[in-house]
Amino acid sequence: MNKGHIPERTCRSCGRKGPRSVLLRFYVTEGRLIEDLQGTLPGRGIYCCNESTCRERLAKSKKVLKAG
Repeated sequence: MNKGHIPERTCRSCGRKGPRSVLLRFYVTEGRLIEDLQGTLPGRGIYCCNESTCRERLAKSKKVLKAG
């Protein structure tokens, strides 16, 4: 990884891209979203903006909840 490289992630709710440090990481298990505060839970994480509309839309998404 380059010294100046900043990992970029995409919000699954609105599609906005941003640095990993700005977006929230969630983990899906048994059809529930769990916020991964440490970023260490197993599996693929789902990233979302820290806006209430994006979090609400993500929580209601049947496609996202089926993934876990």
